[in-house]
Amino acid sequence: MSHLEPGAPPLSPAALDREATLDPELLALPAPPRGRRLWAMTLMAAVVALALGLASSVRSDIAYALLPNRAELLGDAIHLNPAALPSNAFVLVRGTPMLSKMVRFEVGLFGAAYVVFPLAGQRNVFVQLPADALRDPRTAANTEFAGRMVTFGELGGRFRVVREFLGQRLGLPVTAETFLVVADDPPRGHLWSLLFGAFCLAIVALNGWLFSRWFRPLRRKHA
Repeated sequence: MSHLEPGAPPLSPAALDREATLDPELLALPAPPRGRRLWAMTLMAAVVALALGLASSVRSDIAYALLPNRAELLGDAIHLNPAALPSNAFVLVRGTPMLSKMVRFEVGLFGAAYVVFPLAGQRNVFVQLPADALRDPRTAANTEFAGRMVTFGELGGRFRVVREFLGQRLGLPVTAETFLVVADDPPRGHLWSLLFGAFCLAIVALNGWLFSRWFRPLRRKHA
């Protein structure tokens, strides 16, 4: 800011511009801490990467949640062609449970118990049920199973131990292309994935907006 004394000669336009540009009060202000800014930018980038990774991890659940809650009838398991079976679909399949080839396992922090067994007459389709469901004689005698059909390959490492037990102990070789029907798992049970995906995308959008604000050039105010 320029200071004019009474009786001083008027300043030229060039001198006024120089006075306005090189304001000593502005020059005296401390520069932004570069280390803190770099740390904040790195943290924001890490949050964006984490949010995108989490959203990608539930993309199959999101696709399944968007399906109608009407099971596709596949018919008897012994007549199914594995090459024509859908994956990540809500289906209904018929077959006699082979409980003698059943595997029981537990998952989660609270140890929820499930059982996996093949349907008689074939080795391409297995069924997963909650272990408590077999306590009901009507469920144990059930021959129709509606649920989410996926391949063992899509389940990843979670079912590695189950696959090894079926193959080595029970003589039921299970490949990545073998299908599993997760019974009583309709699409509406995965609506949480839509909310979770939207939350992750909102985090990405928020950080993108903050980035744009950070690098937006400042507007100069003309007196």
